[in-house]
Amino acid sequence: MIVPMFDAVGQGSTALWYLTRATGLVSLVLLSATVVLGVVSSVGWTTERWPRFLSQAVHRNLSLFCLVLVGLHVVTTVADGYVPIGYLDAVIPFRTPYRPLWVGFGALAFDMLLAVAITSGLRRRIGTRIWRNVHWLAYVCWPIALLHGLGAGTDARLSLALAITGLCVVSVVGAIGWRLVTGPSILARRRMAAAVAGVLTLVGIGVVALTGPLRTGWSHRAGTSPTVLAELNAGFQSGGSSSATPTTAAPSSSGGSPSLPFSQTVQGTYQTSTPDQNGQVSVVLTFAPSGSMTSPLVVKLNGAAVNGGAAMSSSQVTWGAETGKVTALQGSTIGATVGGPNGSVNLTMDLNLDQSNGTVTGTVSGASAGSGQ
Repeated sequence: MIVPMFDAVGQGSTALWYLTRATGLVSLVLLSATVVLGVVSSVGWTTERWPRFLSQAVHRNLSLFCLVLVGLHVVTTVADGYVPIGYLDAVIPFRTPYRPLWVGFGALAFDMLLAVAITSGLRRRIGTRIWRNVHWLAYVCWPIALLHGLGAGTDARLSLALAITGLCVVSVVGAIGWRLVTGPSILARRRMAAAVAGVLTLVGIGVVALTGPLRTGWSHRAGTSPTVLAELNAGFQSGGSSSATPTTAAPSSSGGSPSLPFSQTVQGTYQTSTPDQNGQVSVVLTFAPSGSMTSPLVVKLNGAAVNGGAAMSSSQVTWGAETGKVTALQGSTIGATVGGPNGSVNLTMDLNLDQSNGTVTGTVSGASAGSGQ
């Protein structure tokens, strides 16, 4: 069942995060296509329907589009503000405390793309030789960008991301292999050296991916400083927007339930996790104690990611020492039943979500499960 309210959870507060992920993945696709078209153009492959100038034109336009998209990727990453990455980190490699090596690879790839683009624009002034030497950076840029996507991104283990990455690898490796075999101007010694370097690079990336980003627990092994990790956890638990897995607040064991029936105005926060490798997410609503409610109320929904929210498949409700589950969802209304030493209680939550700052306000009403109210 897709819940309208929870389809919207996280869309406002994490829109930049979703855009960052999308632009990063699409940039890798465009960069791969640019490399492939560059190979096609350099080899001189043509047909009646695909003349050589068309390969060159598409290659040039794709390169520019890729650079623009990478720029958008940088802007959305910095604007999101969840992790300490600034604009200088986009051009100066390895200076950010957040996954410095992997984010640094991204900065290095961006610098190479800029160098290739600038020298291409100045080709007539700097000469063909200098332009060609700098243009070789495009081949070096691609594996570095691939490492950046694997190590710095949050989607490396998702099936779709793996399929797209695999397709990019196969396309680029196939194109470069084709050029090494058919390129008439490449000396045999250079062919062999380039082939060995390519194989070692590909094997190295595979080993890094299988032992690092594609294994569980990568977020804690990616090189982020302990101080930054502590700050991110603290900010997330206080209700800040985050792409990390939400942590359910521990219920107070000392609080008690108000007299039944009751109706209480509440305020709290909501948090949305990143999709795991199976596309599952968690949405957590946490309400602080207020008025006659002397214990925190925590509602956790789990399910497939749908339009920035979740199609609920399981739930957990914690209210002080009592636990239960969601029993009804309709628009902005949640029904739940919790049980404890004093019997079961039916809860009805009428809520309003503020997507700009991740807060929730509304009312919580409770009645005895046997009262029929």
